[in-house]
Amino acid sequence: MFRVEYKYSACIKIVTDDVRILCDPWFGGGAYSGTWHQFPPVKNKMGLIGDFDVIYISHIHPDHYCSETIAELLSHYGNKNILVVDWGEHPNYLAKKIASDGFGDNLTISNEVTFGDTSVKILPNRTGSASDIDSALIVSSKKSKKAVLNVNDCIYNDSFYGKINDVKIQDGLEFTLFCLGYTGAGPYPQTYYSPILDERKMLDLANKKKQQFFDRYLKAISKIESVKRLPFAGKYVLKGDLAILNQYRGVADALEVKQIDKDAIVLDDGGDSYFDLESIKCSSERQDRYPPVNSLPSDNDYDWRTNVGFTPNPTLLKRLLYKSVSNAHPRSECDQDYLWSIYAYDSPSFIVDLWSHQEPWRLIEPLITFNCNKNSDARVIATEPACHSHLFIESKALFAVLTGVSHWNNYEVGSVFQVRRVPDIYVGEMQRYLNFLSVI
Repeated sequence: MFRVEYKYSACIKIVTDDVRILCDPWFGGGAYSGTWHQFPPVKNKMGLIGDFDVIYISHIHPDHYCSETIAELLSHYGNKNILVVDWGEHPNYLAKKIASDGFGDNLTISNEVTFGDTSVKILPNRTGSASDIDSALIVSSKKSKKAVLNVNDCIYNDSFYGKINDVKIQDGLEFTLFCLGYTGAGPYPQTYYSPILDERKMLDLANKKKQQFFDRYLKAISKIESVKRLPFAGKYVLKGDLAILNQYRGVADALEVKQIDKDAIVLDDGGDSYFDLESIKCSSERQDRYPPVNSLPSDNDYDWRTNVGFTPNPTLLKRLLYKSVSNAHPRSECDQDYLWSIYAYDSPSFIVDLWSHQEPWRLIEPLITFNCNKNSDARVIATEPACHSHLFIESKALFAVLTGVSHWNNYEVGSVFQVRRVPDIYVGEMQRYLNFLSVI
């Protein structure tokens, strides 16, 4: 037996005669500080997942590593090992998080494990950044040489895909099923423009974003030869106040991929659909696209509103910000003058005022402005920066992220804060600077 069962989003179960590997189970209710919701809703989680032998977690993002789901699974199905990538000397954020959540005794940190005839290899996606977190999984049969390649959230790059092909050639494998992302779950364009003033532009940019990810998908499958592809992951909707942004996210339905890739398969929902690597057949595929979701009441309010029991004042937030900048600046990757200005507001309804102004930074004073240039003092404010980004966030959310209750990347992916850029350009080094902006 060698098959892949589809559960939900990035969660699949790889089943051989030797082992059942459950990958990236996310079935909790609080991903990305409570902003994400499974859609369509998942019922009877434990029945849908079924029993397994090992859990593989690809990286630390909460729609891949969900401590709530792990706890439920271990309680329901008993003790299981949790397999994660070995980063060597590079920080292993995922392993530390799993251990801090109380699952240290279940943790196996290894890039190569064997179960009878089944070989399991994990490849860290090294890009040279301090923010590197992603990994890919190859599960293969030593006899038949058939294999599943699961790259999870690994963004295409020539070096990493070259390493995957090296393993394929070295082990003489056929990638019978290639599981990869096909759409983007990030904050662009929905948090960079106003749905009141820029709706047409946001819809156009959302469609452009979808096409960019389709192009990336096509580039990936042209680089790595495979028999069939499973476009998956990034399957979510925003809930609560933020649900209004769903239509502007540029998130495609996996069925759209079949228009550009005749060998793509979209396994049906429900947990019992699978692809058989030996017969190259699916048990059942989904036929209909999901309806749009532009309103979804939240069963619970967002984490920062429930976990922070007071409204932090500007003086406290400024003190935390200055300390956070001193922590983040030594890890900056920026080599030009890039400025961040951070603004906080108490009432969630202020976002409507923000959306109603083309230059919302003129509405309130920033708590701080700092320079990300690693070759400069953060306090030196350049008069002609290459980019000046203005970040707007609820004061409770800012307090939570600066004190380590949450993380900037979770806020980004959860569309928690708004950004306006002058000029309107993307600078990855600026975004990664935020990853270290906290007092801890």
